[in-house]
Amino acid sequence: MPRRNPLWLRLPGSSSPSSSSTTEELRLAALSPYSPNDDISSIPDSLEHSPAKTSDDGSEISRANFSSPSSPSRSPSKKVSWSLFDQVSLSGEEFLLPRRFEAIELNAGTSTRSTSISCSATDLLESDHVTIRKISLQDPATARREYRNIILCRLLPHPNILPISEAYEVDSTLYTVSEQMDGRLSDIVEERLTHFVVAKISHQILAAVAMMHQNGIAHGDLTLSTIYVNTDAELRLSSYGKSDDSSEHLDERYRDDLLSIGAIVSRFLMNEEEMFKFSKSRNLKDIDWRVVLEGSSDSGLLDFNARSLLFQLLEGRQSARDLLRHPYFKSFRAPQHQTVERKHTVVGQKTSDEVLDKLREELQRFNPFNMSEIML
Repeated sequence: MPRRNPLWLRLPGSSSPSSSSTTEELRLAALSPYSPNDDISSIPDSLEHSPAKTSDDGSEISRANFSSPSSPSRSPSKKVSWSLFDQVSLSGEEFLLPRRFEAIELNAGTSTRSTSISCSATDLLESDHVTIRKISLQDPATARREYRNIILCRLLPHPNILPISEAYEVDSTLYTVSEQMDGRLSDIVEERLTHFVVAKISHQILAAVAMMHQNGIAHGDLTLSTIYVNTDAELRLSSYGKSDDSSEHLDERYRDDLLSIGAIVSRFLMNEEEMFKFSKSRNLKDIDWRVVLEGSSDSGLLDFNARSLLFQLLEGRQSARDLLRHPYFKSFRAPQHQTVERKHTVVGQKTSDEVLDKLREELQRFNPFNMSEIML
């Protein structure tokens, strides 16, 4: 009898005798070896497409600028089949994936020369799209950053920071599984968004950053390309940032985070030429505030609350937590979040080997089996 998949055993309701016929078919598929001659056309339609996202505010973001995920019916070539994992080749790039996930294709813009490569996949249990990242741990700085991100995902989860649902390591390569988003802020920056949508986006960024600042953590990497967004304007930061653990100059780094958020917000409120004049500046004295705050019919800065928020973000005198109570956000309420002692969120001055050991200990929280038994 084939070995049962430990990932499947950990799934809610997997052992229930009253599971639906579709769930039973998936369970049998997960336990049986893969055959290249299997008929993939028998997969239910419900597994081929994730539910469409709709807006509840009447101001949804257009799907035109997002790359729609490919249909899960595309099946890449599988070179090796185990009871637990499949080795999948996507455009010449090898991925080792749990059998719960069906790979689709490499994500657009992925370069095989980078330390991080991602692909889109389908979660066969949840019938939803996910993103699977493959990260080389050969670089000590990369290993330290990924360990820090996984630690913070567990200790300080937040609805506006992308969570990691699965993680494992094989042959000095880290794999992480997370929700697949529709696009990045950079994909919609040219759209004419209403103030309601801009406020919703800004509020979510500030809510995530306020939680980090309250826990003594600076982000240090807030850009249009590092923030994901769905078509209903639900937003996730891609990670907990790249800032180090040092407690020195924290106030200055907090202000840098707020200045970065101000540059993002201004890009949605102003045209590119006006925004370019000050978005790259780190010296607030170089900014002509009268030009910025007076606005024009083209820049979208005629809303008083929008001008006030932008001024306070770029000025950097108020905290992210205080800015969440700004009148521009009167329609939104920040989610509750927790705080932990700083000693639990600091990687510290560990050697590269110590970081890798700690990372592997953390990965055991995701996987109840020994990954060293699986070698490429």
